[in-house]
Amino acid sequence: TPAEVRADPAVRRAYLGEAAMDDAAAGPQRSARGTAGAELLGVNALRAGYGAAPVLHDVALQVREGEMVALLGANGAGKSTLMRALSGLHRPVQGGIAFDGVDLAGVDAARIAAMGMVLVPEGRQVFAELSVLDNLRLGAFPSGRLSRGEMQRRIESMLLRFPRLRERQHQRAGLLSGGEQQMLAIARGLMSQPRMLLLDEPSLGLAPKVIDELFASLDRLREASITILLVDQMAALALTLADRAYVLEEGRVVASGRADLLARDPALVQAYLGGHGDDAGDTKSDTAGRSAVAPQAVEA
Repeated sequence: TPAEVRADPAVRRAYLGEAAMDDAAAGPQRSARGTAGAELLGVNALRAGYGAAPVLHDVALQVREGEMVALLGANGAGKSTLMRALSGLHRPVQGGIAFDGVDLAGVDAARIAAMGMVLVPEGRQVFAELSVLDNLRLGAFPSGRLSRGEMQRRIESMLLRFPRLRERQHQRAGLLSGGEQQMLAIARGLMSQPRMLLLDEPSLGLAPKVIDELFASLDRLREASITILLVDQMAALALTLADRAYVLEEGRVVASGRADLLARDPALVQAYLGGHGDDAGDTKSDTAGRSAVAPQAVEA
């Protein structure tokens, strides 16, 4: 039965991570930091799709300055489509996106990056034939022309934040391991000193040990009060770091609230078992397997 499937430890481990579930049950593991500030990103009644196929349905969310917000959902829920819409790579059909109070309707992706909202895409997408250093230099492009001294200062900051990259700085990016490429992708995104970082599935395809190292790096970003919207398959790990979270199912927000409370909510597991669509572009979903998660908000 569906209930037996959801209760199966192997299934829970596959979707949420056994060790992380234990951590989440024990309480939030987030680093202490100050209260989040004013709204930085606001999304209202957003609809988007591909051709005649709708993917997002009246999505609304908010990210305040200094927050880490997790965006969770099964394959095909619409997470990547939402991230592409936020970054200007996909035009929504309807609804509004505001960044720092500025309406992003009609604003192209390059301008959005220059405004300070930078996407680190799924699949890393480093420039394989270029060196680690050249990848970092390209990441500073949204900042405009920098002095040699400022460029070097930013590079040194990234090499301090990601020590593995210092050891590989002259190597071609295509020769790095998957984990090193992901660290490079994040460092490249940080080179323009964005106000907000959109991270799309940073742990995808990485070994468990590397995932732990990656999430430790994300926790350090959190300590630095960098505003982050995080999409990741490792739901419980994401919830241990995030301040708040939203759960997407078939393009709709079905749950939202404090991350530590959502980590204890059985409906989260149901949401992850609900969709079985093709995640390639988040263009499909399987309505036959939809979970029984009623729209809800979990508050403090």
